[in-house]
Amino acid sequence: MGSEYEKFIELNAVIYAILPDNLENAQNFESEFAKEYPIYYDDKKKVNKMLKQEVKPLKLGRMPALLIIDKQAIIRYAYFSDSMSDIPENEDLFKIIKNLSK
Repeated sequence: MGSEYEKFIELNAVIYAILPDNLENAQNFESEFAKEYPIYYDDKKKVNKMLKQEVKPLKLGRMPALLIIDKQAIIRYAYFSDSMSDIPENEDLFKIIKNLSK
């Protein structure tokens, strides 16, 4: 997301980042990486279990997932990463979000 956070806001998108960890680690992560939006924590890892996210110890742990959910709570896009650096480009996400608002 980074410096393009404002573009998500302009598209009427809300970002919910969920870290499968405790409150303290989520706050540390938030202060270092996500100063513009909150990081929620899931110490019981319920969301990750529900999404069946993979854990790959040789690739630094739980693989990221990215979901775009519409206002009716329907998942319109899901991306499950293969590594910690494998995430969609923001421009691709902007296109998906724009198409949902048509």
